[in-house]
Amino acid sequence: MYHILSLDGGGSWSILQLLTLKEKYGNLSGHEILKKFDLVIANSGGSIVLAALAENWKLEKAIQLFANRELKEQIFSKNKFLNRYFPVDYIRLLLPFGPKYSSAKKLEAFKKFFPEVHNRKMTELPDFIGKSSLKLVVSTYDALNNRAKFFKSYGEEKDFFDSVKLTQAIHGSSNAPIQYFDFPAKFKPLNRDFHYELWDGALGGFNNPVLAGLIEAFKLGVDFKDITIVSLGTSNNVMSTEEKEKYRLLKEMADSEKRKKLKFWKLGAQISFFVKTVFNQAKTILYQPPDWANYVTLIFLKKNLGDNITSRFIRLSPLIHIDEGMNREAKKLIKNLYKLDMDLTKDRDIELLKKCFEFWKAGKIKNQPIAYSITKENKIVYEAGDKNFLDAIKKWEQLPE
Repeated sequence: MYHILSLDGGGSWSILQLLTLKEKYGNLSGHEILKKFDLVIANSGGSIVLAALAENWKLEKAIQLFANRELKEQIFSKNKFLNRYFPVDYIRLLLPFGPKYSSAKKLEAFKKFFPEVHNRKMTELPDFIGKSSLKLVVSTYDALNNRAKFFKSYGEEKDFFDSVKLTQAIHGSSNAPIQYFDFPAKFKPLNRDFHYELWDGALGGFNNPVLAGLIEAFKLGVDFKDITIVSLGTSNNVMSTEEKEKYRLLKEMADSEKRKKLKFWKLGAQISFFVKTVFNQAKTILYQPPDWANYVTLIFLKKNLGDNITSRFIRLSPLIHIDEGMNREAKKLIKNLYKLDMDLTKDRDIELLKKCFEFWKAGKIKNQPIAYSITKENKIVYEAGDKNFLDAIKKWEQLPE
């Protein structure tokens, strides 16, 4: 069998991936975990998880990368006023809009956290990990050519292969734009005479890189009938009924009052709708719904595996959605989770994520389906995938060797 591990992006929410791995493997070291797979593909926060595993951190230590405030603030290092560029420096005095973190300081943090990884090229990591056949892939977005860019630990054509370090690759992959980091991640491959300028891989549509992982396996000549996939997400938000209604009302008010140009006291709804729309679009590239990647992967595999697909493709990610019959405590938690961004550094926010994991594990929060539909009453209808965390973990344990 050929085992693929896919790790979504999601900033601090990536702690959910590490807690899931710990539930499955206990406190194993990173190399012990990676050797259980044949191909590992990651984006953004998931790529940082990959780097911690490649550095051979035990899972307890890797969890601290997202749970420890001091470590998180080295990744999300805020720019002071003098270090921001015009017009962001002035816009942020009035509105919470525009990049606030230093891309350059993030790279320095990665070099400090992952010295063993930083001292090796990606091509050298499989042997360092102890499995020479292991394939590692990191998703990024090439800002100069406006296209997705993948960095790999292997290459078919030497003349076109980018020799980089994993710390460089994850720097590009985790470089979320607009609301987060100030400049593209910049570095030069060892065998090239130019520099890459990179943003988060979500811009290329690979925040959930599972489909790219499947295609890479196909390119390597792996038969789909031999493939198993474990895809770890960082939650999937389904807008609440209340939020949908609030958005609709703001839009209607903005539309009805758009001609009242001189009645400045009437501009509130229009400003609110504009700001909400801009913020939503700015975050869409990072909260890019992972459903399409899951669905297309499902269709590809189903043609080869038929009904056996549900036991060979496992998706684990909490579904942030208020269900009918959900108890009051779970509803309160979901409402608090809706308010969280991806760049969480405060202890109370990380505690909410840990609580999210415990509720998800206990079945109080549902697992994200691989394929589903949403009714007009905002009810989730499962079409494929596991409804509960423990069901998915059980299937994971039963995967063929």
